Amino acid sequence: MITTSALAKVAASGDSDAQFRLGYRFAFGQRRPQRWRHAARLWARAAHQGHQRAQFYLGTCYDSGHGVAKNVARAMRWYALAARQGHETAQYNLGFGYREGEGVPKSPRRAVFWFRKAARQGDADALRDLGVCLHEGLGVRRNDRAAVWCYLRAARQADQKSMFNLGQCYRYGHGTRVDVRKSAYWFRRAARAGHRGARTALRQLKRRSK
Repeated sequence: MITTSALAKVAASGDSDAQFRLGYRFAFGQRRPQRWRHAARLWARAAHQGHQRAQFYLGTCYDSGHGVAKNVARAMRWYALAARQGHETAQYNLGFGYREGEGVPKSPRRAVFWFRKAARQGDADALRDLGVCLHEGLGVRRNDRAAVWCYLRAARQADQKSMFNLGQCYRYGHGTRVDVRKSAYWFRRAARAGHRGARTALRQLKRRSK
């Protein structure tokens, strides 16, 4: 592995990948304290050269206030640049911003657009939130069957909220037939994964099925 001093020399020459990697070491290196300001500066240099991951991580800095003054609107601008280059988490974060109206004007349709982009790459958060949009008809025509499909894909990645949502779908017949056994199965999975409401839902399901 290249030493930090050697990496710094390459980064100083303007190499965007070296700048990104050095910034990553400053932020997440195990053998040194986190130095977010240094990381943010390096990621900014790389991001301005079009480095996709640097754009995303710089966005997270502005989103959280690590190394820079918190600025959600600026975070969304960097997420947008990374998202257009195919970064799936940036796509999800941008969709979340549009759904909630954080840093960008609220737009359910744009939220769905970016959730779809990230979901196609298998992002569990995007699959779950796209499922919610499909179930609620938020920014898209309601389609419970498609919502179930999204929840299933996210649940296979251990997303506890999707597990719970599947339990509800099988409980009430949203996008699928009512199936008490499958409902109980997904509520159990969600409960084991730490979902707070799943145990209550499971108890209610058992009482009603007696």
